[in-house]
Amino acid sequence: MNSDHTTLIASDTPSMRALGEQLAAQFVPLPELAIPEGFESWRAEVGAGPDCPHIIVSVWNDAPTRGALVEQDEEAWLRRLELPYLLWNFALGAAARRCREGGAIVALIQTPAALDAAGWTPEMSIADGVVALVRSLAASEGVRGIRANAVTTPVPLVGKDVIAPAPPLALFPGRLEQEVAGALRLFLAADAGGLTGRVLAADGGRSLA
Repeated sequence: MNSDHTTLIASDTPSMRALGEQLAAQFVPLPELAIPEGFESWRAEVGAGPDCPHIIVSVWNDAPTRGALVEQDEEAWLRRLELPYLLWNFALGAAARRCREGGAIVALIQTPAALDAAGWTPEMSIADGVVALVRSLAASEGVRGIRANAVTTPVPLVGKDVIAPAPPLALFPGRLEQEVAGALRLFLAADAGGLTGRVLAADGGRSLA
């Protein structure tokens, strides 16, 4: 994989910059989440860029804030759910326009396993919605030979101290630069041509519990 073949369209955070370097991907920053009026012009500009066979998309938060559902006020709901989900729509739309025929799109989504869901309702709601968007892309863009898949991860939503049962793998919740990057590479691989509309949880097996 190199910058000529992979584009990472993602939030401009240290984690996403580091992931882009690990994958040798061209980094395309998303617009500021707090300025939704710029989403449309950003999508038009990025979508008109040069085509690419491999595109990873992620609306990412390096420092998410946990909070009980009953405590969410209007501002928190907009910040944690509505604006990120809206940005996901624009980002995946730009990726679909930019993806070369026969290419692959992978969404990298932050979400915990069900056992660790308390306090993360907005993030889990986004994850469900983005999976639906990815499967829609898989259906609509398949005629162009484009595959669309998703990788989910609890990084950095949860740590190693979780309720029983323990995750099968001690490395839980894993690292972006290794376990998560490996899952992304799996979907981008040339011999993964039969995989589309699939969701892979890179969570050390936690979602199996």
